[in-house]
Amino acid sequence: MFTCHIPAGRMRRKKSFVSEVFLIEGKPALVEHVPAKICSGCGEVIFAIDTTEHIRAMLHSPSQPTKRVSVPVFEFA
Repeated sequence: MFTCHIPAGRMRRKKSFVSEVFLIEGKPALVEHVPAKICSGCGEVIFAIDTTEHIRAMLHSPSQPTKRVSVPVFEFA
C-alpha cells in the first residue's frame, strides 16, 4: 500500500477510475474513466506516469472526442 503525505492516509492499490478536466490551450477537455490511485485519508488523486503520457498523447492528437458536453463555469470570487 502506498503512503500519502497526510498522516494516516493510504493510497488504494485497487484501481479506481475518475474523470478529470484538463485545459489545453485554454480550452477544457474532460477525460472520463481515468485509472487512478486515491488516498483514503485526504482524497488526493494520483495518476501513473504511463497514464499521464497516454492522456497527453490523446489530447494533442488529431482524434475527435467521443462526445461533447456543455459545462457551466463559475468563478470563485
